[in-house]
Amino acid sequence: MGIGEQLKVLRKSKSITLTEVSEKTDLSVGFLSNLERDLTSPTIDVLHKICNVLNITINDILQPDSSEETHTAVTDGSSVKPETFVVRGDDRKLLFQENDTKLTYFSMTKGHTDVKVSAMRITGNELYKFDKHDHDELGIVISGSLEIQLEGKSIYLYPGDTIYIKAGYVHAGRKASDEECLSYWIKLSSEINDLKK
Repeated sequence: MGIGEQLKVLRKSKSITLTEVSEKTDLSVGFLSNLERDLTSPTIDVLHKICNVLNITINDILQPDSSEETHTAVTDGSSVKPETFVVRGDDRKLLFQENDTKLTYFSMTKGHTDVKVSAMRITGNELYKFDKHDHDELGIVISGSLEIQLEGKSIYLYPGDTIYIKAGYVHAGRKASDEECLSYWIKLSSEINDLKK
């Protein structure tokens, strides 16, 4: 199932119309219709806008396979509970890829978890705008360096650096090193965010 079809399924499950999505994102109904039929691909900014209207994250777009809901073997031969999942580095699911393939998101969690983590890899020098989220997020730079533009200021992050971005802030990011930049982004479930209030 493509990204567009998954967005359609999630939108319908929440009883939200295309017109409502259009009004809240300033995207035309025609564009959204083509997107849901996988006739066009979204940019990361468009994807964030739609996810915010649906109150989901990019990680939520991929529904877990039924095979992932089974016991996972561990190295000592025992097994773990079904709600415990291991995601190997070479087994991450591709969540999103810009058409030029210079911006890629991978899921680092699977199944129904309270914490959603994605890996963002940037290989080009373009500036990517990330629409405001309805959740707080924590970014951790793993390799390369990352420029985050937040409220008109540039913040440069290097391996091991973290940044906490509150819900509601529009921000942008780009690779700030010659090598590719890899960062991990953590989002708490809305239930956990509600507990903090």
